[in-house]
Amino acid sequence: MTVGSVAMETRYQSTWFRYVVGPLFLLAMGLGWSGSYTLAKIATTRGASPFGMTIWEGLGSGLLLLLVCAFIRRWPRFDRRHLIYYTINGLIGLSLPSVILLWVSPHLPVSITTLLIPLAPVVTYLFVVLLRLERFLALRALGVLLGFAGVLMIVLPRNSLPDTSMVGWVLIGLVASVLYASQNVYIALKCPPGADALSQTAAMLFIGGLVIVPFAWATDGFISPFRAWDIVTYCAFGMMVINALFTIAFVWLIQVISPVFASQNAYTITLCGTFWGWLVFGEMHTAWIWGSLAAMVVGVMLVTLVRDRRQISLATRAVEEA
Repeated sequence: MTVGSVAMETRYQSTWFRYVVGPLFLLAMGLGWSGSYTLAKIATTRGASPFGMTIWEGLGSGLLLLLVCAFIRRWPRFDRRHLIYYTINGLIGLSLPSVILLWVSPHLPVSITTLLIPLAPVVTYLFVVLLRLERFLALRALGVLLGFAGVLMIVLPRNSLPDTSMVGWVLIGLVASVLYASQNVYIALKCPPGADALSQTAAMLFIGGLVIVPFAWATDGFISPFRAWDIVTYCAFGMMVINALFTIAFVWLIQVISPVFASQNAYTITLCGTFWGWLVFGEMHTAWIWGSLAAMVVGVMLVTLVRDRRQISLATRAVEEA
């Protein structure tokens, strides 16, 4: 390890960086990505096609990230193995869940839509235990139970949502959480060795958006950047820029602090989604929804922050021996 790398590591692990700079980035990502769902609701309630919006969010932000990759000379690989990986990753991590969330967004409060996002790490842990990729831990299992309890607090009480017809849309939105969890497991199992997070994400977003093009074409759902811009176009553009910008921030946080720290953006997205829903749409919630929010936040904290001490010990020993 060089003197420069030691200095950089010390800087990134300093109290100031971990407890001030890092949390500010988490807050910014929460405001940005939850703001993206606010833009989605504005656009879709004005008739925007979920397919057209997904193209901007995937193909558009992927193109921006590919330009960044070209600038820093970290270009993704495009051999057969990587293309298959990008395509499957793009389908289950962008194309399908984004279309689903954009489809349900005009029918649900923004805060409820963003409340579905933290369920992904909860469902991920359920999957990895069932597949025996990780050991069963009681505290993390409690987190899974709290996550599902949060869902039940939304869909079971008759007065939890403004309209009982929203329950069906919540259940449809949960499919997106399952898809995001499936993506997490797929990445863990199939990610090519030596993969660069930024370039791989850029390729995944680009191909994930490209897959949607035939569906947008068939349903006349294109949102052309070459026509006179209206509120739908501006919302699509905003989602594209937000996704590209905060994807870079997310990858950077993973690299300079840790994946566990970066994954806490799930909480800030949910909390900030509640703020945007109140600010833009005047959304108010029942005690059931606040209870659901609390249960999900605690559940995700248990799933993401509790670690298997045996695995940590083995990993530390491997690093020391290296």
